[in-house]
Amino acid sequence: MRGFMRFSSALRTHPAVLAFPVIGLFFTYVFLTTTRNIQPLIAVPWPAQVASYAVHAPLPMAAAAVAGLAAVEATRLRALGTWELGAARSTWRIAVQPILIAVLSLSALTAGVMAGGLWVVGVLPDLYVLQLMGIVVVLLTAHAVIGFVVGRRFHALYAAPLVAVAVFIGISFPLGTDSYWAHHVTGSISWVGFGETYSLAMTAAAVLPTVCLALACVVLAWRRRIDVASVAASLAIAVSGLLGAYSITKDWRAIAPAAKGLAPITCEGDTPEVCVPTAGSRHIREIQAKLAKMTGQLQAGGVITEQPTRITDRTVAEAQHLDTRGEHWTLSLVPGNADQALRENIAISVVGMPCAEPDWNALHYNTLWVARTIGVESDYLAWLSHETQQFKQGPSRGQLLAEMTRVNKLPPQQQKAWYFEQLRHACRTGR
Repeated sequence: MRGFMRFSSALRTHPAVLAFPVIGLFFTYVFLTTTRNIQPLIAVPWPAQVASYAVHAPLPMAAAAVAGLAAVEATRLRALGTWELGAARSTWRIAVQPILIAVLSLSALTAGVMAGGLWVVGVLPDLYVLQLMGIVVVLLTAHAVIGFVVGRRFHALYAAPLVAVAVFIGISFPLGTDSYWAHHVTGSISWVGFGETYSLAMTAAAVLPTVCLALACVVLAWRRRIDVASVAASLAIAVSGLLGAYSITKDWRAIAPAAKGLAPITCEGDTPEVCVPTAGSRHIREIQAKLAKMTGQLQAGGVITEQPTRITDRTVAEAQHLDTRGEHWTLSLVPGNADQALRENIAISVVGMPCAEPDWNALHYNTLWVARTIGVESDYLAWLSHETQQFKQGPSRGQLLAEMTRVNKLPPQQQKAWYFEQLRHACRTGR
């Protein structure tokens, strides 16, 4: 009972609780401004993707706030003479309660932003969302420990703003550098794609430097007087955390290797079998039927030698890039019904890049011919008009249509020969 009353009293006086309404209003503003562009995630939702998008922006602010508020509370306790009670109460028992309150306060606000993003998209949290929230709590706890130690050691006038600014810059600044490994070790939450979540390596890289720095601060503050041994131990712990994270991320690019293939998949039909994420499978039968018709038309026109046996939406494919080679194709099939999903993008994907540096203007003829073959000629011309600013670049609409009229008068074998010769021409002139 006495412990509960002590905790209740600490809640009433803790700066994190007093600042909760103000920080909450600021986080609400951050939520409203950062989720304005969340609409693309609604059509085919994946909870972990939404959660990572929602907390990416507010986490550096939450970390800075929790570190600063923990520092304020540490300086307040020092002013009250609490640290002089060391003989009656151990240092860690004095520190745990204020750190816990700071972490709970900022974790609640961050979880609120995450929950808001999930609500906007219309999905419930799952285990992968809880995993991301667990990473957030670990990072906030580490920053609170760092702030508390700084507040205990330094003057109240500059301890809190110093640690808050340092934390915010330490997380945010490396994200704008060209050192990709630094993007993944600052303790920020990176965006994950559809069907993805944080892998073990991503998790370790994200938390290791911050947690080790917090442990180094604890070692440094454990003794009443700082000595050479504690300084050496603290430096060893902090540096080992950073080096460990660097060894994990040194070969990573801007996008970290997340755990993939976690979203459920629905497949339909055969020749081709069409596979899309279950969350976007409402029109899968319609899409499969139209793809079977289109691939049959492409084979009859000589564009492809054989129909693919499987076509997978790229959000759930092993290699998430468009590919129309061989028996297994990867296309963008969701969201939407067949008329929305199967438009000019199919013709563009089928033609693809026949060589490393094709002449795109010459390639427009091939793509229009493929689009006409599968019945999406008007969609392709509308797209091309937008891309070329009303045909101000490359061949005009009239030139394209005149060539199509000429080719359509040729026998089928000559049409096929024209198509492949035009591909070779695009590659020759593109060099």
